[in-house]
Amino acid sequence: MLATITAGIFSSTAPSAEQRATQVMGRADGYISTSDPAAADALSRDLAQKVPGLKLLPITGNPAFPVWAKDRTVDVNYQDADWSQPVIQGKFRLTRGHFPSKPGEIAIGTALADELHLSVGDSLPYRWAKEGPAKIVGFVQNPQAHQGSDYLAAAGQLRAWPKTGDDTTNVMPSDYGLLLSGAPEAISSAGALIEEQQLLLQTRSGIANGRSMVEREPGLLLAPGVIVLGVVAAGAFTLRMRRIRSEFALLSALGFSDKALRASAMSGALQASLVAVPLGWVPGTAISAAVRPTLPNLTHRDISPYDPLLSDGLVTVLLSLLVSVITAAFATRYPTGTPARARTRITPRETARRRPTAAPVLAGLGALLLALASAILSGDLAAWCAVAGVAVLSAAALTQAPRVLRLLARLGDRSLSGRIALRAFARDPRRPVSAVAVGTVSIAVAVGVLGTLSSIAAQERSTYVGSRHLGQVEALLYAGTPPQDVEKALSAILPKGTSIVQGTTVTDQRTLAKANTPALAEGWSVAPRPDSGSEGRLQPIEIVNDAQTFEALTGRQWTNSERAALQSGRVLALSPDYLAGDRVTLAVPAGGEKYDTSRKAAGALVEEPVDDTTRSRAAAYVSASAVRAWGGVPVDYSVIATTGDQAPPAELDGQLAKALEPVNILMSDVRIERGPEGPTPTLWYIMLGLALAALAATLGIVVTSSAAELRPDLVRLHRLGIAPRVIRRVVVWQSLAIAVLAVLLGVAAGTGLVAARVWPFGAPVVLDWTAVGSLVAAILVLGSFYGAIASPRRLGNALYRAET
Repeated sequence: MLATITAGIFSSTAPSAEQRATQVMGRADGYISTSDPAAADALSRDLAQKVPGLKLLPITGNPAFPVWAKDRTVDVNYQDADWSQPVIQGKFRLTRGHFPSKPGEIAIGTALADELHLSVGDSLPYRWAKEGPAKIVGFVQNPQAHQGSDYLAAAGQLRAWPKTGDDTTNVMPSDYGLLLSGAPEAISSAGALIEEQQLLLQTRSGIANGRSMVEREPGLLLAPGVIVLGVVAAGAFTLRMRRIRSEFALLSALGFSDKALRASAMSGALQASLVAVPLGWVPGTAISAAVRPTLPNLTHRDISPYDPLLSDGLVTVLLSLLVSVITAAFATRYPTGTPARARTRITPRETARRRPTAAPVLAGLGALLLALASAILSGDLAAWCAVAGVAVLSAAALTQAPRVLRLLARLGDRSLSGRIALRAFARDPRRPVSAVAVGTVSIAVAVGVLGTLSSIAAQERSTYVGSRHLGQVEALLYAGTPPQDVEKALSAILPKGTSIVQGTTVTDQRTLAKANTPALAEGWSVAPRPDSGSEGRLQPIEIVNDAQTFEALTGRQWTNSERAALQSGRVLALSPDYLAGDRVTLAVPAGGEKYDTSRKAAGALVEEPVDDTTRSRAAAYVSASAVRAWGGVPVDYSVIATTGDQAPPAELDGQLAKALEPVNILMSDVRIERGPEGPTPTLWYIMLGLALAALAATLGIVVTSSAAELRPDLVRLHRLGIAPRVIRRVVVWQSLAIAVLAVLLGVAAGTGLVAARVWPFGAPVVLDWTAVGSLVAAILVLGSFYGAIASPRRLGNALYRAET
């Protein structure tokens, strides 16, 4: 049931292929975009001339378009097009009014309207044209982002908006796109023409194929349910056979053959499976269908078309029945117990010696698989071989659960209730071992999947290459704001002690006079040496005057020789490609795309290597005094704050917007380096919660069954004078023993699976130990709770009933 609910909810929340395609291109058959408006216009003309029957609709978008909301700047998701065309229908849903049809009209998202308290007829103008027309004529909703800050305008509005001097400096590059519709032959011809221009045409089929395997086949989420069901069925059938074995022995004495008795037991197991499996799948399907209307309120997007997963469910039911039959076949091998002839051939010592043979075999097989993964194989094959090895070793550890229970029984001698509880388990460990196995599998799968995702994300973060280091916040001074004002604003909202430095480059008076603001002036660069293999790749120069700036730019402290080189006026090259002997070639802008490379400067190579992020930002460092000696001008173009190597919280965006707006820095000019993100804490708690639910169900069955079987013994102990509080603790001890073993083995196995999956790729093992610790605490509390409610009560008058 849990697996069916999980798969049903996921299939409802994961966007379908059609929904994904509609979000990108409406009802069109293809979409192409470029950041160059002239290139988009030229492509439109070529397609119209060379591909007959092809319909084109221009659409322009900008994900961080600044608008003026009475007292502050707000970034919106801007799009303009001819919204009356059928080909674009479906991208947005009109909730009130109408779509913009002429210049000066806009439609905004309902969430944005609620946030800014706007209504139809109000104005929400462009940040740099506050007096320009921008009348709200309708509210819309993005089907795949109900809370999106959408801002729709009539076709051509972005290009026609009046310029005010600074407006183009504060807007992220826009996407100038075309929606294509027509016959398949026309789309194919258009794709070939677009490919010749080294552009990418997105098609509906391409978007559908880009989905993940689980998104394409949500029924895969039913597989863990089959595994857990097999473990539960094995324990349930074994327990049932132990209870009715005496009845079968009587029937055998009356003349019934073992074959007939086994057929009867198998028939009962099959009937139980035929009842239990549909009773899990049908309510699970019904529950997942019943919660569908509430999902948009949680996910803030449209749900997918309803898919009852009938074919996947049928396969799951059949596989579950197959697993149940297989487990029943093993549980009913000897319906009346081990044959007497077999018992006479096996001495008790031989029995004890034979039982643990599975553990060494499994341990040896697991060690062999791990050895193959570490010594011979590599890549994905090594990872999956290591995963199989860890799984086999975990199975070997589960075979030792009875020994652990017997050891716990010996340790429990210090407490009377513990001795009674654990010795009862040690006498017949099959039931607790089944519960431990279910809990181990559930927790190991959850920890393994999420740990693998977290570890891969951590590996991606450690190898991440960006324009700045992870955790850094950079405010670009494109509007001409003095850096001191920005530093003061950042210091007011960032933690005390946060490193804040200025990003400074080199230019000259002639280039500076042509720029709208100093930060937009073209800077000097360094040219690679001729035989470096990097010819033609000019890289900027950064000015570094102190250790704090050096550490912010490189992520490490400078060495004595590096400090001496900068203080002596030499250029510190970050790569040998930009150093010829002890000389560095300067590239000074000479107008247009030309550079003067006749200047040489004394240089030195960094003593310790720097990472790719540092090299992607600049190729050399120099001091401000050396720049002035060259006749250059130091120019501050940004302010960089280093908050640590962790991703800054989402709340920081709003704080930055409020702090930097008064100094004329918009969020479109702020860069926050968060890097790759792993599974959210919410996902950890959801997945571990499902594992806890599986363990809770099994634990409840096992604990209540054990309490029922122990009741006659507990009644007798009560008659002998044992205190009721001691007797009530017996079931609590049993519940806690199962819970502790399951969580320890599950977390250990899950951690091993994570290590096996990511170790061949050199990735670290990263787990959310807060979530895992919460799971451990929840399981211990759950075990105590189950034990408390399942403990027998009113034992004084129950002796006769219990004994009969």
